[in-house]
Amino acid sequence: MKFLPIAGALLALSFSIAFARADDLQAKIMALGGKDCRDSNLTCVDIEVPVDHAHPDPGRHLTLHLAVHFAEEESKGIMFYAVGGPGGAGTALAQSYLDSFDERLSKELDVVFFDQRGVGAKSGVDCPKAAVAFDSEPITLQQPEQAVAAAKAFVDSCVREMSPKELLPYLGTSQAIQDLEEFRQAIGAPKVWFYGESYGTQFAQEYAARYPDALDGVILDGVVDLTRTAESYYTEDTRTAERILGRLLDACDAEAHCRADMGASAASVYDGLAARLHQAPVTVDYPLGSGGFAQRPMNAAILEDEAFYALYGPESRAEFLRALAASTRGNLVPLLGLGYQDIGVDPNTLAPAPDPTFYGGAYYAITCPDYDDAGHDPAAQAKAILDQANAFAPKAPRFQRNLYAERLVCAFWPVKGAGDPPPAFKGGDYPTIVLNSDTDPATPISNGYAVFDRIPNAYMVTMEGGPHVIWGRGNDCPDKIVFGLMLDGRKPEKREQVCRQDFLGAYAPLAAAADAQTPLSLGEAVETEIAQSPQLADWDGYDTIEIGCDYGGALTANAAESGTEYAFKDCGWIPGVKISGDGIDIDAGDGSKPDGLTLRLEVSGAHQGRVTYRHDKTTDAMSVAGSYDGKDVAPPRPMP
Repeated sequence: MKFLPIAGALLALSFSIAFARADDLQAKIMALGGKDCRDSNLTCVDIEVPVDHAHPDPGRHLTLHLAVHFAEEESKGIMFYAVGGPGGAGTALAQSYLDSFDERLSKELDVVFFDQRGVGAKSGVDCPKAAVAFDSEPITLQQPEQAVAAAKAFVDSCVREMSPKELLPYLGTSQAIQDLEEFRQAIGAPKVWFYGESYGTQFAQEYAARYPDALDGVILDGVVDLTRTAESYYTEDTRTAERILGRLLDACDAEAHCRADMGASAASVYDGLAARLHQAPVTVDYPLGSGGFAQRPMNAAILEDEAFYALYGPESRAEFLRALAASTRGNLVPLLGLGYQDIGVDPNTLAPAPDPTFYGGAYYAITCPDYDDAGHDPAAQAKAILDQANAFAPKAPRFQRNLYAERLVCAFWPVKGAGDPPPAFKGGDYPTIVLNSDTDPATPISNGYAVFDRIPNAYMVTMEGGPHVIWGRGNDCPDKIVFGLMLDGRKPEKREQVCRQDFLGAYAPLAAAADAQTPLSLGEAVETEIAQSPQLADWDGYDTIEIGCDYGGALTANAAESGTEYAFKDCGWIPGVKISGDGIDIDAGDGSKPDGLTLRLEVSGAHQGRVTYRHDKTTDAMSVAGSYDGKDVAPPRPMP
């Protein structure tokens, strides 16, 4: 379609229409049975849709579950929000997503989240036990029979574990976009903005291609190129991840604290550990939240998996480097803990960790039919996948599993695709914004460029050094560019623009014996370990959580009024030192209480004492009191 610039007057007219049609959205949602969502401040609503849109049967339907946030001020339109995965539960993620965005999103737009078929409590299919077993199994290209057997076993156990199985033939994206269109029709068929992130960009493109008249505009963030086959997607994804990991390891060498903690080049540390784990798993004495240790295997599959997910953003990159550095001191606990988080298990029990925001079974139930080459014999297809992986493997020695593991699963998945991939997305009369990071391991930047180059009426914003998915991460660029077009009718200044952010987040040095030399440095070290705990970072903030400390002992965290309470029992985060006691971290945010962290610690081992450490988050001042190594603690008086 020929590119036609949109005049400011036409945009103003478009938005005035949006005001009028969005005003009655709340009434229409309530008429459909809307009610307060149980786990968020949104309004939830269900509609019934056919199980099979191609052959509707009045006696067979499923429920589409949606959560709607109504604009807090005069609405400037409606936005459909397609989350990633596939398998992400939009309604469960809705509140946290809205909270992370600039307040303009909540104030000026009606935002619709949804659980696409196969996801969520209404029609979700999942198999967490099977997924944990498969994701942690150390398969290799050198043992192809074992890899094929593992994929077959996963498919069998996954399908046995999930329910309702009868929906499996109807979970492809082509059916799901029709569900959402039925909802749009039910609310009066208003035009909408459509935002998709990661897999959600596939959903958005397919929806836009089928229903172009439904749209005010499209925003694609972390882009999937619909023209790529499974082979081309995974090879490009693996090639990109390999390059980004190399850049990350080099970034450690350039960062003073990371370089000092690593003690050698980060690449040599990673490659040495990977080679060791490929030979055989290493047994780790893993600390339990209840106290004591359990012997746990650390293997190559876990390392590769967490290395890949570490690349998703600046903070996770720094977190991974810190855990890798700990391995040079013989401490594999941080790496194994990150691995447990990535494959979705409770580190204390090794049972699948409940996660209402993601349905791993739906990931395969949607992906496999969407990308399957119809008509192939599974065994022949598996052989072809392994042959392709072997040919490409020398170009990506650190991420070989990424090349073939998921594709092998799809070779044996019981539901095959139709063999007719969607056409390339070429936009429409509405504007499209393409967002991507050049250091995105999951949806490589080449996908974004390919999609952008096909759309005459499109704008591209590239984030140098950024994460997977870049809008709503607190950066003016690209946030203000998107809001400018979507809310103010202001076109981006240029068709292609570049943003920048730090590739590597702040690196926190590992705790060392020297950190216990003074009460102040001890308190700072404990505060750092609290902040660096992946389990606490992933905690819901409500239910009690018990965490093992690296060198033994445990920490318990509980929700408190306006903050978090901690209890330490012989917690060994600093070599040679144990801490017991309690603490509270207050984040009232309204001035009703002094914000900050207070720790009351009993110290034993290489040092002895009772120390109260205080970090006032309002002023950023720190102080200590108590006794330490037989002396009263005096206020610190730093000297040059």
